[in-house]
Amino acid sequence: MLLIQEGRFRLLRDDGRGLTLALSPSAKIEPQDLPPLLHRRVSVEWEPVPSLVAGKVHRVEPL
Repeated sequence: MLLIQEGRFRLLRDDGRGLTLALSPSAKIEPQDLPPLLHRRVSVEWEPVPSLVAGKVHRVEPL
């Protein structure tokens, strides 16, 4: 993770592209759980949301 703000974060993908994501209300992680993951490699389960700039995250786990 590169940047965290409340329930949103910026992720650097393995291919070098950035991705903006937001936690889904159904995610098993809370916004206050994100800061310890800053600058760590994580696995993220997400889906694109055409009406939003960010994808919707369902799961985040450190690698």
